[in-house]
Amino acid sequence: MEYLAGYELGRVEISRGMDIEIEGSIIKSIKRSSEESNPDKWVIPAFTDPHTHSIFCGKRENEIDRRKEVGYQKILEEGGGIYKSIADTSSCSEEQMLVQSKKRIVSMMKNGTAIFEIKTGYGKDLSVDKRMLAVMEKVEKDLGISVKKTLLAHVIPGGYSEADYVNEFTGLMEEERARIDFVDVFVDTGAFSVASAKKIFTKANEMGVGTRVHMNEIANLNGISELSKLGIRSWDHMIETREEEIALINAVITFLPLTSLFLGKNPRIFKRFLESNKIIAIGSDLSPNSYVLSLLFVLSLARQTSPFTLSQLINMATINSTYSLGLSQSAGTIHPGKKANLIVLSDSYENIGYIFGEDPIEEVIVNGKGVRDKSYGTDH
Repeated sequence: MEYLAGYELGRVEISRGMDIEIEGSIIKSIKRSSEESNPDKWVIPAFTDPHTHSIFCGKRENEIDRRKEVGYQKILEEGGGIYKSIADTSSCSEEQMLVQSKKRIVSMMKNGTAIFEIKTGYGKDLSVDKRMLAVMEKVEKDLGISVKKTLLAHVIPGGYSEADYVNEFTGLMEEERARIDFVDVFVDTGAFSVASAKKIFTKANEMGVGTRVHMNEIANLNGISELSKLGIRSWDHMIETREEEIALINAVITFLPLTSLFLGKNPRIFKRFLESNKIIAIGSDLSPNSYVLSLLFVLSLARQTSPFTLSQLINMATINSTYSLGLSQSAGTIHPGKKANLIVLSDSYENIGYIFGEDPIEEVIVNGKGVRDKSYGTDH
């Protein structure tokens, strides 16, 4: 099964007293445990994060308290917020970008993530997006991991009209076709219009490039009816979606709980997505604004604050998120022949989202190799 939806989303298969044999990067076999095995270990699939902005430079920690004083709009007007991230990322060298980003990604791996989707979109011009793609390639090679690379139309940089930027962006899509797996557009207030997204996605379809969309995060621009005809693979955020629009969505919907929490929005619409048998994944939305390095923490928080149970959340972060990236045949579950991407827990998985403040992970195995050693990532 490539994904789970509706009632099936809460289904988990628990096998007790089993050994997982790994050969190279692949699960070779799963068989009854030998006498030497430790029966107290719990193993779950490592996570696939289908929505990250993990390539960037700089930080914005000083904005957290200032937002309470003046609001985010004022920070934007002062050149802060996403515009600071654009300035910081545009001004740093490719090597600086690599060092900062790889450190983040290694931390995410040690917290349980084995496969990443990573987006561009923090540039004053599109030459920065090219540098970001180059850094993704280096991270993928250096760490030996799977990275799905997404070219993102994030916000319109200063000095551009929306039409001019979209024209340049579609040109970059053609230029970088061999390097990208997906194209994404942020369709919302202060970002791109539905018409611009339609133009970009139509071009992507002509090129045979997969598409994803940031949508209905801040406001609903009434774009689902138009964009649902364009074969979008993943609809992300979606907090402001209306019930009458649900039937139009026939692809993965990606839940980003930390973002909705930061925005003070209730993700109640996701209960309706679940009841409507939609395919739901979950991601970290790691970015300079939601700087979270643990998808396990996101799941833990979501267990307490969202409509989803722990079993549903684990499936959303494994089988469904892997499906959203088109990798179901090789990853996402613990089966022979699939990638050996595993999280070894020190206690029952049911403590996830119950006990906070203790690290429940004993080891993370990515492509057959343990990554929890302190030296991992320092010599790659």
